[in-house]
Amino acid sequence: MFPNNDLPNSTHPSPSNPPTMQSLALPVEVIEGVIDCCSDDTNTILAFALTCRDLHPRSILVLFTEIRHRSRDRLFDLCDVLKAKPERQPIVQSLSIDWKEFAPYPLLSILPALRHIMFEGPMECHPSTVLCCRRFGCGIRSLTIKTAGFSTCTAFLQFLAAFPSIKHLTCEWLHIRQKGEASPLVQKNNSPRR
Repeated sequence: MFPNNDLPNSTHPSPSNPPTMQSLALPVEVIEGVIDCCSDDTNTILAFALTCRDLHPRSILVLFTEIRHRSRDRLFDLCDVLKAKPERQPIVQSLSIDWKEFAPYPLLSILPALRHIMFEGPMECHPSTVLCCRRFGCGIRSLTIKTAGFSTCTAFLQFLAAFPSIKHLTCEWLHIRQKGEASPLVQKNNSPRR
């Protein structure tokens, strides 16, 4: 005779009777919580998206909501994906770019829901970059600039003016190379605090 848990028609998983999604059904909130907890690990989120049809939608949402530093080639790949699948463009809300690797204009022009952008690394703000930011950066509400240098205070202020809807501004390790050409108010506000 078979013990109760070894019956051939038992619903308990065994090597010959692997579990299915239906037999391991978890509440949607639990599954989404697990995916959200892994949001910092792109490889894990990609694995979720590729291994299970039920995990795919949430994984895509987590992957595209906040785009972090990537290599130049990966950012160009991202642009290609977003152009090929325009339904994913409105998902992107936050973007982090290393100025050495990638200029923002290919992405700014196709991301209507972008609300936060972080520029990091040495940057030379070309007038065409300011023009692009002014044209496509109107929805940006939060701007972070890290480890950046500007030639003058005026160049820095022109860059900031390209984002008219900013409510939160964070600057870390900002360097203005030529001092003294901005208005006294700007100079006073940019001077080190004691």
